[in-house]
Amino acid sequence: MATVQHQRITLIDSLRGFALFGIFLANISFFTTSLQTISFGVELWSGRYNEIFLLFRGIVIDGKFMLIFSFLFGFGMVLLQESSLAKGRKFTPIYIRRLIALLLFGVIHGIFIWYGDILTHYAILGFLLLLFQRCKPKTLLIWSLSLLLIVPVLLTGASLISSTGGNAFEPFSKADAHQMGVYFQERDAAIYGEGTYQQIIVQRLNDYISSLFNMLVFYPQILGMFLMGAYFCKRRILHEVRENRRIIMRLIILGSSAGLALQLIMVLIEGLPSWGEALALFVGAPMLTLAYIGIFALVYQKRAWQNVLHIFSYPGKMAFTNYLLQSILCGLIFYSYGLGWYGTIEPIWQMLLVIIIFALQIVFSKIWLKRLPLGPFEYIWRLFTYWGNPVKKGQRFNNQLTK
Repeated sequence: MATVQHQRITLIDSLRGFALFGIFLANISFFTTSLQTISFGVELWSGRYNEIFLLFRGIVIDGKFMLIFSFLFGFGMVLLQESSLAKGRKFTPIYIRRLIALLLFGVIHGIFIWYGDILTHYAILGFLLLLFQRCKPKTLLIWSLSLLLIVPVLLTGASLISSTGGNAFEPFSKADAHQMGVYFQERDAAIYGEGTYQQIIVQRLNDYISSLFNMLVFYPQILGMFLMGAYFCKRRILHEVRENRRIIMRLIILGSSAGLALQLIMVLIEGLPSWGEALALFVGAPMLTLAYIGIFALVYQKRAWQNVLHIFSYPGKMAFTNYLLQSILCGLIFYSYGLGWYGTIEPIWQMLLVIIIFALQIVFSKIWLKRLPLGPFEYIWRLFTYWGNPVKKGQRFNNQLTK
């Protein structure tokens, strides 16, 4: 029984570290490109290798790994609930304190380090997740699927009613969007890359507020993945991977085929109506994400692959710390109070930079965890959660952002 428990924890930690790596690959462009430029869909870089990488990232990476984190957040809530009940603790007060602390971290992160913070959104939606803590697995699944489908259903209905044929959400021409994107990139490069820290704070605050509103449309999707993770945990699907192999294989086949097809349509076909883009983004991405989770879980059962994938468990156990460190390091690389490389590094070299930084994080996490049971920010987070010293003498925790 101890072996099964150890494998479960290691799998979740490794999956979390793997998701952290994918999130970093997607996020790094936001450190060196204007939020408005990205919103207008303007690509500033040309060249064969850049185009190939951006195409690959759009199909395979963008959005999917954040959804794995969302899945693990819901999974972790159930783990913490079960752990609290087993220790005779009241779960709800603990989780509320945990969310309040996460919200404080998120606001500080968003204003003073990087505007693209996800912690704020997780904290807000975490309070909604609490409403589902007592739900049965079937109820969680129904709510999850309903939330994942609500945006494309609403946009499809709006496009059928609209006289513009589903293009009501595209007020700018491609040429106008490109011009606007270039303008905002030049403006932000002057601020983030060359401005004073005070100017950066003001711009970052504006971008943080814009990012908060931009993310509202994704709230049903994120909450839906929270609930999917909670469903998986209550059903013990990832606790006992071999016993649930048939379910996982069906998920992989359906998710990889339909999900990948929808992602290819979104990236390769121009002029899709808004409902088509919504279908690819809000249905295709979660399906492909669940396929990733299933593939990772099955491959992890192979000892040879487990030895390879286990390296992700080190940053995964310190995911909270490593996520914040990525923002801090990128700020020092791209902003004027550091190297000031904002807007100067091509996407292909951004990828190489991510690989180097993440490799260093693996080494750092492994060394840190040999000496201390918790990452520095995980320790502070637990202080808020439990109102005291979160580490007892001789006790080691498999701490996680999603637990």
